Amino acid sequence: MAIHHIPYCKAVGSLMYASLSTHPNISYAVTTVSHFLSNLGQVHWDTVRQIYHYLLGTMTLKLTYGGGENVLMGYADAEGSMVEDKRVVSGYAF
Repeated sequence: MAIHHIPYCKAVGSLMYASLSTHPNISYAVTTVSHFLSNLGQVHWDTVRQIYHYLLGTMTLKLTYGGGENVLMGYADAEGSMVEDKRVVSGYAF
């Protein structure tokens, strides 16, 4: 099969959507293969296929939280800067 007939852009786009919505663990790999959208080779297509195989192999795995309480707790922090750029750094965790 000729490499220019492979739907590489669509495959990488689907992986980008998955990395943003449900699988942040593949973000680095997807970013790396997305650099080759206009100049791909067989090794890049093989890497995309490996990412899909990884997703298929981990489909039944999930993250669960244990503990006795079913209470959602959130923490937030913010720091205002006093220097010239006056940037504020903030963060939160649930």
